[in-house]
Amino acid sequence: MADEHKNENSFDFCAEFEDMMHSRRLESVIILAHRNPDGDAAGSALGLAHYIRDVYPQFQVYPYLSEALDKGPKRVARADKAFPQVFACPPWQGLRYAAIVCDTATKERIVGAEIYQNAQATLVIDHHLMNEAYGDRNYTVPRESCAENIFSILDWEKWKRAQGDSDPAGGLGQEGHPNAVDYLYLGMLHDTNCFQRVGQGGATFYAASKLMELGVDHKALVKTMHVETFEDLKKRHAILGRAKRVFDGKVAYVFLTKEDCENNHFEYEDIHPISGFLRDCDDIELAFTMFEEEPDLWRCSFRSDGEWINTNELLNPFGGGGHKGASGLRKKSKEPGKLIDEILKRVAEMKCIDGPDSMFRKESLT
Repeated sequence: MADEHKNENSFDFCAEFEDMMHSRRLESVIILAHRNPDGDAAGSALGLAHYIRDVYPQFQVYPYLSEALDKGPKRVARADKAFPQVFACPPWQGLRYAAIVCDTATKERIVGAEIYQNAQATLVIDHHLMNEAYGDRNYTVPRESCAENIFSILDWEKWKRAQGDSDPAGGLGQEGHPNAVDYLYLGMLHDTNCFQRVGQGGATFYAASKLMELGVDHKALVKTMHVETFEDLKKRHAILGRAKRVFDGKVAYVFLTKEDCENNHFEYEDIHPISGFLRDCDDIELAFTMFEEEPDLWRCSFRSDGEWINTNELLNPFGGGGHKGASGLRKKSKEPGKLIDEILKRVAEMKCIDGPDSMFRKESLT
């Protein structure tokens, strides 16, 4: 049973990590994230991996990410000289190791579930409201990004002392390979859409400014937000052309079957950003994509500004969720059109919109 979620002032990562490793006499740590990782998952996992590598060289560190990583963050990860095998399953069998899971609300979403299950100790660092409080130690505080949470619990003076004068970790700011601060900044950058989705209080900007003081090259990392080719733009045009709009145009969605994706060579990385592009339109309040990941298994990505509608509350009855403005759902269904109707009816209930069933979907999807 996990500890209670820690509040933002009660978690000392170095103390917790040292106690976990020494009390269990562990030799290694494997750092995991969720399936189909985004910039925040990658930045959190690799940022923490570099920090542990620099501050605790006595331990072997193995970050492990799925190859389905978004294109921009994947470009940075491929330049990483410290962890060139980040997309390969680490040699966990026979090791005495701890597993640290970043940016992952539920055990069901972990890439490398068997690694997590066989760890001698587990630590979870997350920022999702729906985190199920798993792990031996669990630090979950709702913030703009998991990377911001990790930044807040690390001892940066200890990190600087560990590096000494030579900066062995490199750093993009020195035209080397990425280090801890680069990755955490990358995670914050991607989860806030280049700081466009930052709430009140200024904590995110404070964290970003401190990371820049530690050597982040903002200009280099911002380029990871836009790595599309001309062919990518053609695919995006084709996908956006399939969008349907309801509720006087305030809600837009794209529905794609497995056959649609195969015939048009649409891949996850082509579909994943679409809900964000639609949501950012001035006349759209809620956007989502729904595509057939496997036969009769539908993957949905929802985006809003978090104010017009709370996407976490919207998806809770369906077994999905995440944040106010960004949530996901994976659901088995042989009737995807019915699932869309149910989701849109819930939107109508939450927004007190009346209307006949015909207003929800203009045409059958089945």
